[in-house]
Amino acid sequence: MSYKVVGIPEDISIKARKTMRSPQYGHPAFSEIATGYGPCRACLRTFDEGQEERLSFTYNAFEGLSDLPLPGPIFIHTDDCDPFRHSGFPEKLRDLPMLFEGFGESGELVVREKVQEYQIEYDISNIFTNTAIKYINLRNSEAGCFIARIDRKD
Repeated sequence: MSYKVVGIPEDISIKARKTMRSPQYGHPAFSEIATGYGPCRACLRTFDEGQEERLSFTYNAFEGLSDLPLPGPIFIHTDDCDPFRHSGFPEKLRDLPMLFEGFGESGELVVREKVQEYQIEYDISNIFTNTAIKYINLRNSEAGCFIARIDRKD
């Protein structure tokens, strides 16, 4: 199964850093030294706790995909970082507690599975065998927050 992992859109990161507000909602954004691993929703790397600054703001991962808004808090590096544009699954995410949520055309949740580090590619392929699933949201299984989206690669 060919897939790509997609962080938040680069224009969202740029606007949040520039305005210190959520580009989608206008809520204030906050910058502070990282007290947790994150990860950054742009570059998809974990934060160096106690060292790097991170920006927190409200983000709707369903914008442009569904009429269903499900906003929640996310983190990005306060300073510019390179968006994740690599093939395969981000190595820095492999050992994080994760859920895969497969969504249908209208944003309905079709499947939710807890992910095991050793079978990530198998789980992605298995979820995408269901043709009703249009994309997979990757979520932190401890905090519940959105991390990234997984799309089929044509």
